[in-house]
Amino acid sequence: MTTIGTLIDGFALIRERARGRKLLLEMDARLLKDIGISRDIAAAEAAKPWWRD
Repeated sequence: MTTIGTLIDGFALIRERARGRKLLLEMDARLLKDIGISRDIAAAEAAKPWWRD
């Protein structure tokens, strides 16, 4: 893969992480229970900086 391609893939991954973390904050208790995480875990995940996995 080219350097440009690697950069584009990296930006896409960062954007997807941010989107997923935002969605976790928007989920209600029932949805969080369905995926097996608590509100506290969802909040901790959403608070992670963009560079952390």
